[in-house]
Amino acid sequence: MRETLRVHMGWLHSWVGFLAGLLLACVFASGTLAVFDTEITQWMQPEVSLTQETSLTPTALQAAAQTIQAEEGKGLSAFLTLPSHRDPVLRVLHYDGYEFVGTALNSETGAVFPARETAGGQFFYNFHFSLRGGNQPGVQIVTFLGLCLMVAIGSGLVIHIKALWPDLILFRPFGARPRAWVDAHLIAGVLFLPFIAFMGYTGTAIHARVLLPAEPFFRSHTAAPHKKEKTAPKGRVLQAGPLPPPLAPLIAQARDILRSPDGNLVLFTPDEVHIFKSDAFGPFLTRDHVDFSRKDGHLLRSVTQSPPAVATMQLVRGLHYARYAPLPLRWLYFLSGLAATALAASGLVVFLMKRRRSSGEQFFFRVAEALTMTTVVGFPTATLGVFWANRCLPTALSGRAMMEIDLFFIVWGLCAAHALLLSLTRLAASGWRQQLGVLAGAGCGLPVLDLASRSHAWGQGASVFMAADALAFLTGLIALCALLKLREPAA
Repeated sequence: MRETLRVHMGWLHSWVGFLAGLLLACVFASGTLAVFDTEITQWMQPEVSLTQETSLTPTALQAAAQTIQAEEGKGLSAFLTLPSHRDPVLRVLHYDGYEFVGTALNSETGAVFPARETAGGQFFYNFHFSLRGGNQPGVQIVTFLGLCLMVAIGSGLVIHIKALWPDLILFRPFGARPRAWVDAHLIAGVLFLPFIAFMGYTGTAIHARVLLPAEPFFRSHTAAPHKKEKTAPKGRVLQAGPLPPPLAPLIAQARDILRSPDGNLVLFTPDEVHIFKSDAFGPFLTRDHVDFSRKDGHLLRSVTQSPPAVATMQLVRGLHYARYAPLPLRWLYFLSGLAATALAASGLVVFLMKRRRSSGEQFFFRVAEALTMTTVVGFPTATLGVFWANRCLPTALSGRAMMEIDLFFIVWGLCAAHALLLSLTRLAASGWRQQLGVLAGAGCGLPVLDLASRSHAWGQGASVFMAADALAFLTGLIALCALLKLREPAA
């Protein structure tokens, strides 16, 4: 009976894990990058100074208010994000249908930074929860993948629990390739199981309403939207209101009521000014806010209490998004996300290895290998392509933010076509080597490109540039090591 259960669970784990893993690996990877979405945006806008103080001046706020009014005159619903220790810049943003983009202002002088257009790190955030496909079908697909992840985790525990401890003790990274890949899959899955299961569960719970027929109930009773889901009415054209009153006293009063020291969000309607609590204040991702009249600035109301059910979802969202996390904790999220990506990617490779001898000549196996190559190598290559495009496209080019994203999908599509062509012509091994070579070159070459293209920003936020360049170089080195390993005869 137990053996029969293990066989059925093994089949379930293999097929659900493989089919869902093709996209889950990309969701994990983009979510890992989204942990540092703000820093990625800073890397992609080297013209923006990161050395200024986070203090706000009335001059800067007045300039921001005028920019808001100008944006509203264009029919855009714009809002402010105030400076924080993580991002010491005053930003005027609007929703472009996918990401929040806009203007960066100096928080002391109000001067507009001549920054290049870019979606920045928000592209990876958007891809992580919607595959850039909107609520339907993007968010629905990702939420369903979360359910598949829970199934894969449960079935994996059933089939591996008996021999789990011996396999962990006998980890053989330099053994025969199949055994080494299985061991890597187990190590990543077991050591980071609490994180992977927690993030899978919370991510599914946050968007569960898109899979359930009772969507209006869930929206009204559990929704506590994240900053990037409810910062402004998406796509709604607003009538331009009057120039807001001086914002400095309103922000000071709101911060005193909300007990939020920095990083607040300021939304505008034709009649009101809404100041929201900072997402970085704590693990509860609340929507506490204070409302003022846009005409004369008098206090209208404050909302600082949430019923228990809503507070629970606020905690779930806060822990998943990790906006509150200090730098060491964000790095822990990042490393855990890398482990989740490695778990999914190694699972795809193990699936192929177990079936190559018996099914390697079949059409569906070749397609499966092409898809695996597209996910494991093509996706990181396309990701690095966004960073290359950011540095190579002319800074003053109109619409360059969308061009960066278009190039991501073009590179990913070319990787898919290349993988499919070589897999169907029985040259999959050459396909792996060629794509790994491109990935190695893109990763190792990005720091050189960055250093050569931002001579005007050497003294600004050096840690952001150094960290991004180092991670890109490390990705290239890993790809190079994998390429050299593939050139060796199989053990």
